Amino acid sequence: MSLGSRIQKYRNLHNMSQKELGIKLGFSPSTAIVRVSQYESDKKCPKWEIRERIAEALDIDISALYTETIQTNVDVVRKFFFMEEKLGFEIENFDLSSVVFFNNNKVFFSKREIQTLNSFMYIWQQQKKNLLNTKNGNQEGSSREYELWKSRFPRDIHNYWNSLSEKIDYYYSPIVNSFDNSKEKIVYSSNFLTQIRKMIQSGLDFRVGSESRLRNKGYLTFTFQITDLLTPASKEAETQFAEFLYDLKTLESYGMTIDRTILTSQIGNSITYHLLLNPIMTKDSIIEELIEFEKNKETMNDFSIEMFEKKFNNELHAFNLNLQEEIKIYYQNMQ
Repeated sequence: MSLGSRIQKYRNLHNMSQKELGIKLGFSPSTAIVRVSQYESDKKCPKWEIRERIAEALDIDISALYTETIQTNVDVVRKFFFMEEKLGFEIENFDLSSVVFFNNNKVFFSKREIQTLNSFMYIWQQQKKNLLNTKNGNQEGSSREYELWKSRFPRDIHNYWNSLSEKIDYYYSPIVNSFDNSKEKIVYSSNFLTQIRKMIQSGLDFRVGSESRLRNKGYLTFTFQITDLLTPASKEAETQFAEFLYDLKTLESYGMTIDRTILTSQIGNSITYHLLLNPIMTKDSIIEELIEFEKNKETMNDFSIEMFEKKFNNELHAFNLNLQEEIKIYYQNMQ
């Protein structure tokens, strides 16, 4: 679909005349119709700043005005070739129906980008199912709502994820700030692992992992379900997550890069904290063991418990790194 056709499509979805759109773009009433008509007929291509004004006037994401080169079924297959080479898109079965999937081992996109792509695909599936539900008999209205949703992709999704992030900040910021005068800042990696263990013992459920990106950047990741954070099962779980956030705040003050990703899937909304630092990245295995140990401790015998505690204490002291120094050295080596 050409750029002009896209502009016309989204203008009609909003029941807006060419003159109304032209005036919103800043053209005079006498030239508004002519200018918009030229854009929609592809006689003139709007400059980038005008495209941004068109997107704002039509309440759509700017990406909805990106032009495509898909005109024939050959173009479609070539897009599939690109997706195969870069995203791991494969045809697994081609009997009565075809099944495709994205392979996380492909390197063109990072693990985080693949996860975000999968989240987009899930939200798309759900929105299509919900918005095109014609049981109420209003098929035309449902189709319009679906087209409007697509025109605002991914803006509305990112706005939704940002609102969830803001809710977490609003909930925990007062608690985190109160620690400034009452909680000692972590200094060593053993302090960090001890805090993580207290968070596990509080009953707060989370996943830990590691990921590598370009230029040998290693991340330690912590993923939580947002409902668990906004409606904590206990005061202790709330406090321990707030202490975790305080530790992240401390690590950032030492110079560590920490960012976060919010995603939506079949099990709800999740938030992942990504900590960029190779020395801490190596701790994901002991944290996974800690999670498993605390989950099964009540059914373990005394000998097994004692052996794990010895192993954990050895881990704490064997590579007890000064985090501020390690972070400084790490970033110096990256330059």
